[in-house]
Amino acid sequence: MKPILFGFLLALTSMMFVVQATANPKFAAVTVDARTGSVLFAENMDETRYPASLTKMMTLYLLFEEMNAGRLKLNSPIKMSARAAGMAPSKLGVKPGGSITVETAIKALVVKSANDVAAAVAERISGSEKAFAQRMTSTARALGMSRTTFANASGLPNPRQVTTARDMATLGLRLMRDFPQYYPYFRTRSFVYAGRTITGHNRLLGSYDGTDGIKTGFINASGFNLVSSVRRGDKRLVGVVMGGRTGASRDAYMKKMLSRYFSKAKGGKTIAAVAGSAKGGLNIEEPQSGKTPNTASAGAAGQPKPPKPLFKKKSEQAAAADSAQPEPDTALQGSGSDPIGELAAEVSAPETPAAQNDARAQPATEQVETVPKPSAEPQSTDPANVPFEVKTPAEQLADQSQVASITPTTDPGWMITLGDYATKNDAQAVIQLMRKRAPEAVDGKTAQTVMVEKDGNVTFRARFTGFDETTAAAACKRIKRQNTPCQAVGPS
Repeated sequence: MKPILFGFLLALTSMMFVVQATANPKFAAVTVDARTGSVLFAENMDETRYPASLTKMMTLYLLFEEMNAGRLKLNSPIKMSARAAGMAPSKLGVKPGGSITVETAIKALVVKSANDVAAAVAERISGSEKAFAQRMTSTARALGMSRTTFANASGLPNPRQVTTARDMATLGLRLMRDFPQYYPYFRTRSFVYAGRTITGHNRLLGSYDGTDGIKTGFINASGFNLVSSVRRGDKRLVGVVMGGRTGASRDAYMKKMLSRYFSKAKGGKTIAAVAGSAKGGLNIEEPQSGKTPNTASAGAAGQPKPPKPLFKKKSEQAAAADSAQPEPDTALQGSGSDPIGELAAEVSAPETPAAQNDARAQPATEQVETVPKPSAEPQSTDPANVPFEVKTPAEQLADQSQVASITPTTDPGWMITLGDYATKNDAQAVIQLMRKRAPEAVDGKTAQTVMVEKDGNVTFRARFTGFDETTAAAACKRIKRQNTPCQAVGPS
C-alpha cells in the first residue's frame, strides 16, 4: 500500500510542478560546467528572453577589447554627452560635458549598472550607441550567441533586444576566458564616486561561497535576471536564471541550483568558450579571489569582503533578509507567489506579493531580480510568451510611420499611458504591439508618443487617447494581461 501511495503522491507533485511552471512564461535557467562547457541543467535555455542589464556584460566585453588593443587605458576619459546623461535610471549622474575614467566606468557598469555610463561608453567606442549595438550583435554571433540581438548598450526596454539563457552563459564564460585580467572587476561590491559610496545589488557576492560575479538585471518585460560564476577549489560553475519575480527568490534559486550540480562538475583550469561544447576551451590562470585588477592597494574602498559562510542558522538568514538593502526597482515587479518547480520549492516559502505597477514606476528603469522553475530539457521558443515582438528594421519603420508624435498637451476625456521609455522608437514599438495584441482595447483610439522631461532627463511616453472612465479601465485591464504597464488617466 505504501509504494502505491508514494507513487500517487509523486505523480501529484509532478503534476503540480507542471501547472506551476505555466505561471511564469519569462523563466529560463541553465547551469554550465565552466571547465568543460557541459550543460548540467537546463530549463527553457534556448527560449527568447529580454536580457535587461545583463546587456552590460557585452558592453564591458567590448570595452575590454578596446583596452586589450591599446586603444583605451584605465585612466582614459569617457565624456558624458547630453544624450547619455538623459538615459533613464539607474544612473551614475554625470552631468553633460563631464567625464569619468574607464576604470570608473567599469565599476559603474558592474556595481551601479549605470545606464548613462553604458551609453557614454558606447559613444566613446563607436561614435553612437546605434553603431555600438551593431558591433555588440556581430560580436555576439562571433562568440556563438546565435539567438542574441542587441539594440542598445544598457538593456533598457527595446523589443528588438533579445537573448537566451544559453547565450548569456556563453558570454559569462567568454568574459572569464578572454579577459582574465579584467574579469575580477565583476566581484566588486562597492566603489566611491564623487565622495559617496555606491553599493551593488548582487547579493550572492559575500553570501554564497566562491561567488566572484557576474551581473544582475531587471526590466518589467524580463523579470529579475542573474548570471553567476562560482569557483570552489578547481571546479567552477556558471549559472543563469532569468524571469524571476523577486531578487531574493531568484538568488535563492541560483544558490540551490548551483549547489546541486557542483558534485557533477569537473576540476581543472580550463574555461570553455561556449555553453554546451568543449571546443575552444583555454587554460586560464585565474586571479586569486578577492583581488581587483590594476588597483593601487588591496583593501581599498570597493574591494570585496571575504565570502560569508555558505550555511547559516535559519534565524541568521531571516535577520539578513530583513536587514538587506532593497534592490533597485523592486516596485516594478508583478505580483504573485514564487518560486516554481522542484528546486525552487526547496528554497523557501512563497514571498509576499509585490506591489503592482503604478504611475511612478515606469518600465524604462533597468536593474535587478527573482526566480521560478526547472525541468530537464530546454523547450522550443513560444512567441506567445514574449511580451514584445521582434521585428525587422523595415517593419519597425512601417509601424512608426503610423504613429503620431506630439508635444505634451492637455487632452479632453480619458487616456491610458503604457509607460515611459528611453527612446521614441521603444515607445512606438509598444504602441504597435498593443494594436496587434490587444486590438479590442485600442481600436479607434489615437496613439501618441509624448516627450517628457524631468530633472534634465528625457523619456518618451506611450499612450492612447479617446476613452471615457469605463473604457479606459477596461483597456488597461486587457493590456496588463500582455505584461505591459497601463494606467488610466482622467481629464486634467
